[in-house]
Amino acid sequence: MDNPITRVIQPVARLAAILCGYGILLLAFAIGVEVIGRKWFAFSLQGVDDFGGFALAITAAIGASYTLAHRGHTRIDVFLLRMPALWQSVLNVAAMVTFAVFAVFAFFQAVSVWRESQLFMSVADSPLQTPLIYPQGAWVFGQFLLAIFALAFAVHALMLLAGDRKRLNRFYGPATVDEEVEAELEARRAREGTPS
Repeated sequence: MDNPITRVIQPVARLAAILCGYGILLLAFAIGVEVIGRKWFAFSLQGVDDFGGFALAITAAIGASYTLAHRGHTRIDVFLLRMPALWQSVLNVAAMVTFAVFAVFAFFQAVSVWRESQLFMSVADSPLQTPLIYPQGAWVFGQFLLAIFALAFAVHALMLLAGDRKRLNRFYGPATVDEEVEAELEARRAREGTPS
């Protein structure tokens, strides 16, 4: 039984993660050219360091949303799994709601930083003088994805708390070993192109 919110969110998270992956690949190529250029040809690509920092911030935000969509964030479940189902439900909802509050807070802080850069027309302190609103805009988008995903999960978890605690614990509790094994087998089948 799949989580209906996850079914909607995962394709968006996957596309964003793939785009980030291509960005990192492009950055790795530029760093390689930079290293070879400095070592043997006495030239340098200006601003590669800046783009490395931008890429780190953007991929961290988008990576967090991808991880959330795949239930990959670390959960300490030593005691949780030994508790009665009602307490598990309450704690699972609390986890989703607090994560959503943090994600929304982080998004608004990111927007504040972006607006300040826009107001002061801030540029990177490098020879390229990259206007910061562009990389920060991509970072804000990553924070937006995280906030929207977290809010959707939190609202869904709250709705399930009132009606179906069994599904709540299945969808929003820590992944079981069987679920992790099944997810790994499914990923392997997808890579090999064999049907489920």
